[in-house]
Amino acid sequence: MFSLNEGPNDENSGITKDNKALYSYAEKASINIGLSVPTIPVSIQQVSQNTLDEFGPEIAFMATPHAQAVMMNFFVGLLNARYVLEIGTFTGLSAIYLAHALKRNGVEPGPDDLGFMPLTCLDMSEVFTRHARNNLNIAGLSDYVDIIVGDARQEILNLKGRKFDFIYIDADKNSYKKYYDSILELGLLSKNGLIVVDNTALWKAVEFIDQPIDDAETAAFEKIPSEDLTRKQLGR
Repeated sequence: MFSLNEGPNDENSGITKDNKALYSYAEKASINIGLSVPTIPVSIQQVSQNTLDEFGPEIAFMATPHAQAVMMNFFVGLLNARYVLEIGTFTGLSAIYLAHALKRNGVEPGPDDLGFMPLTCLDMSEVFTRHARNNLNIAGLSDYVDIIVGDARQEILNLKGRKFDFIYIDADKNSYKKYYDSILELGLLSKNGLIVVDNTALWKAVEFIDQPIDDAETAAFEKIPSEDLTRKQLGR
């Protein structure tokens, strides 16, 4: 399991102002201009701007930062992933990066012989997923994605029997342990798969918010990476 910890967001960059120079360097250094399929999907800036225009900075900050999305893009390529699960899709920015990486891996669009799409996205918001579908269509990647609208804590149960090479969790933080436990119990992660979890330190960033959030579920989840039992469950 790989945890991603972001700092608080300003309205445009998704990071603290003090870290803008470092963020800018990371973003530029992550781009390989020599790839036949570019690192950065061509429509991605339009997606970011449309999200900001439609929902304002108070909501738009929830989108996955570009440098982080590029890193996930790299992980999907490194794993040569064929199937990806995303829990929490918002307006589709991260889904575009993930589908883009699958395309770069040579994965064909459309359903497989069992009717499954390469990228499965779970989100409970009709409004956000409507924008996500439109953004994926603009990006030319809608044929890679199945967006399932509903409570992910319940919808994930319907995925039993499937295997995913890369799983990205970026949804309601107090359900993270539920998602993680379901992934293990249902055997959704492939043998060499990777789970990436966003914002795992968000509620503990007391220097950036008015007060820490006392959340038993989040606290329990934060203990998982250090538990031997978890590593055994993952077959590591």
